[in-house]
Amino acid sequence: GKMEKVELKAWKREETGKGPCRRMRKAGFVPAVLYGPDIDNINLKLRTVDIERALHNYRGGSLMLELDIEGEKKMAVFKVIDRHPVTDGLLHVDLQNVVKGHKITVDVPVNIVGKAAGVAKGGILQQEARKLKVECLPDNIPDSIDVDVTELDIGESIHVADLKLPESVRVLDDESLTIVLVSEPTKEEAEAGEEGAEEEAQKEEEKEE
Repeated sequence: GKMEKVELKAWKREETGKGPCRRMRKAGFVPAVLYGPDIDNINLKLRTVDIERALHNYRGGSLMLELDIEGEKKMAVFKVIDRHPVTDGLLHVDLQNVVKGHKITVDVPVNIVGKAAGVAKGGILQQEARKLKVECLPDNIPDSIDVDVTELDIGESIHVADLKLPESVRVLDDESLTIVLVSEPTKEEAEAGEEGAEEEAQKEEEKEE
């Protein structure tokens, strides 16, 4: 799948600094900065509700933003989303201008595919990495990285080095990073599994009577 695209209106802002930014937020705007390979940093403001809606609708996926800056269109991706540690309100957003022919780095979610062989034997599938840092050209950004776990047995794991990706996409995370593994069931879980099976068998017998 391709990256989701969302249009966002943005306005240039002259004022910077704490006071003006606080006033901006009170008025329902988030201060933002757009930077990129061919442009000087542009100070912007975007509507808080627009950003929240975009983030909410495309949770997890990479999101391509089509910015309309007072009539001028620029493509961008979220780089840094700064929230208040207590209220979780948006404080500031860094946007990276996306230019054809220039590689960018984005976080791409991991999508687990298939049912692991080890799970059928009572193992527990543990996903260690929810997303990976990927470098590629804007046109090649995958909207997820599929990881097939069908063959994964108890005690086995898949690392970044095991991924089969198109040449156009490079994962920047360490090759030894574990993405997913199947662990041994703990003793209690194994026993609970057996008890569960016994209970089921008993229920079945009662039904038959």
